Amino acid sequence: MTDARRARYVALFASEARPLLTGARRALSQWQDDPTQPDGAEEIFRALHTIKGMAASLEFTAAADLAHATETTLSTVRRGDQVATAAWLRAFEVALDDISAACERAIADAGGALTPADQHAVPQGPRIVRVDLDRLDALLSDLGSLITARQELERRAAADRFSPTARAALQMSHRLDTLQDRILDVRLAPLSEVFERIPPMVRDLGRALGKDVAVDVTGNPLEVDRAILDQLAEPLLHLLRNAVDHGIEFADVRRAAGKRPGGRIAVAARQDGEAVIIEITDDGRGIDRDVVARRAREMGILEDDATLTDDGLLAVLERPGFSMADTVTDVSGRGVGLDVVVARMRDIGASLSLTTVLGRGTVFSLKLPTRLGIVRALVTGIGDERYVMPLTHVIELVAWQPDLVGQQDGRAVLFVRGEALPIVDLRRLLLYRGAEPPARRPAVVFEANGQRVALLTDSVHGQVDAVIQPIERPAGLARWITGATVLDDGRPALLMDLASVV
Repeated sequence: MTDARRARYVALFASEARPLLTGARRALSQWQDDPTQPDGAEEIFRALHTIKGMAASLEFTAAADLAHATETTLSTVRRGDQVATAAWLRAFEVALDDISAACERAIADAGGALTPADQHAVPQGPRIVRVDLDRLDALLSDLGSLITARQELERRAAADRFSPTARAALQMSHRLDTLQDRILDVRLAPLSEVFERIPPMVRDLGRALGKDVAVDVTGNPLEVDRAILDQLAEPLLHLLRNAVDHGIEFADVRRAAGKRPGGRIAVAARQDGEAVIIEITDDGRGIDRDVVARRAREMGILEDDATLTDDGLLAVLERPGFSMADTVTDVSGRGVGLDVVVARMRDIGASLSLTTVLGRGTVFSLKLPTRLGIVRALVTGIGDERYVMPLTHVIELVAWQPDLVGQQDGRAVLFVRGEALPIVDLRRLLLYRGAEPPARRPAVVFEANGQRVALLTDSVHGQVDAVIQPIERPAGLARWITGATVLDDGRPALLMDLASVV
């Protein structure tokens, strides 16, 4: 077999083996929920049989032998010679992990053995070139300069929309939009790069703690900016470690509570407009609000008569140094390090929200932008100052009217279609001391950290593709100011992190 032909078969093996193993894990997870119903055994058997044959044809001996041995083990259950106990299913799960690792090693070794000419000869699948992220960052910065220049040119051309300059500006604008999309697409990376690490990590941690934990991961094909993905792994794995260690109960505790002995964690990603939502759900003990409130009162960070909503609970848990762990272990207690998770999320323009039911479980929801550097944003004004807000969080604009304002729990709220939204006045938030506000003011309704808020501003000036530049943070700069941009009229504008305002 020629090197080029072998390369084609290796690419085909990689494209087929990975989804087969993903499907086998999903079927096994469903089987673990009810070991008496081996409906997924046939799907797993077909996947193993296919992988064994493909691996053998490519002389991937280790992967083929493991697939054959696991297929033989599964045959004993299919024939009725072996009962699929919980222990047997856990061992089978480990075997699938071993097959996956052997396949990846074989693919990597085969790819490393190919010459550049061989690799270019492979027609199946994408042609991949590895590029240093710093070079992509520099390319994005150059693109940002072009977009700023385009906005200035469009502003000048607006004086005479039928002039040759205006026509040239419009043509350049269309081409630059295409270039922008292509450059941003180059920076995208699949969530699978992080998600593939989740199942073995959760299972290993569960075994180390003496807990039976099944994990289900969906949403692998979705993509986000490489810089976001690089920042995502540590916070995501931290939340998962907490879920296994302090969310999922031991088997005897779960039985006493009327639950199945094995716990379950689900990680699901889905597209939501320009954002990606990642939800980490466990069916464990949940978070006891009363216990958290009592600890918070002891620390002097909660009023004696205050109650904790989900948002308030997260606000307490994310405080630096706050912990509910009674002892220090190798795995952080729920709350330890959560401030770092929230800070990391805010660095990339993401937000975190929490929902928990005592005795039923907890859901952490991460809302991520898909791209960095160039942000579709809403431009608002306070006096002569301009501020931009990512549209990822913006829901709608409403008119502020005195008769729609009321009081709830000692706080001003704006009633929008029967819903009471807390009001945040941007003038007060920014300590603005300029001219008086106009008589009519719009409110920007946004959602962050699981809460909707009405942000009262002086004016709204439309939407822009804002080229965001990082800023050095002087002492005293509000935490919700996270970057800066230059608008098409040459004015500077500060970027507001709406999640930090809540």
